[in-house]
Amino acid sequence: MKSFKLGLLAMALVSAGTTLRADDAKGKCDAACAAGTGTCPVTAGMAKLPKLVYMVGTKSLCCEESAKAVATETASKLEYVVGTEKFDSSDKAFASLVAQTEKYVTAFATPSTCSISGQTTIAGESLTCSVAAGEVASKVKKAMDRVVISYKVGGQSCNCPVEAKALAISKKAKTLFVVENEETECDQTARLNLARAKYKAALLAMVPAKPEAKTAVQ
Repeated sequence: MKSFKLGLLAMALVSAGTTLRADDAKGKCDAACAAGTGTCPVTAGMAKLPKLVYMVGTKSLCCEESAKAVATETASKLEYVVGTEKFDSSDKAFASLVAQTEKYVTAFATPSTCSISGQTTIAGESLTCSVAAGEVASKVKKAMDRVVISYKVGGQSCNCPVEAKALAISKKAKTLFVVENEETECDQTARLNLARAKYKAALLAMVPAKPEAKTAVQ
């Protein structure tokens, strides 16, 4: 949770050690939340993942610091919402976010065939041909399997959790969970990073390849 909260705080502050007024913090935080929107299929796909939303009365915000400021200003209760679930603490909400994200990604990559239409849905595609569905499933699985968690202990990297635990004991150092370029000491944050990275890899695998440019004949 520590790394997750620090990440949220970093979105609200321009630089470490800088103190902002509530209005400034809300503006910068909400602007950061709104960044990255566009028509890119990968960006659009990532936007469909479960989100942790902060509710103050009927107002929905995407940053904890911003929500806390509004709650203080309006003397209202702050609720943490993930999907249809509401929580009274960020810890419970974050645990739900991790579980819901993992469930969403698993469902996205698992073929599901309708008994009535006979269509198979996989990675957001509805296909009538079982062979084509199998090819998509294989492509998605291969892309997701490439994304794994590695470990870093005292500057030493490894890919085995057992080895990482032994290193942590011998070096008396903390274990960092590494997914892509993201590092965290929190195992729940690592699970969330892994699920999101696998999902992104699957989305990228579904993006049609650009046709090769033909060389003009002189």
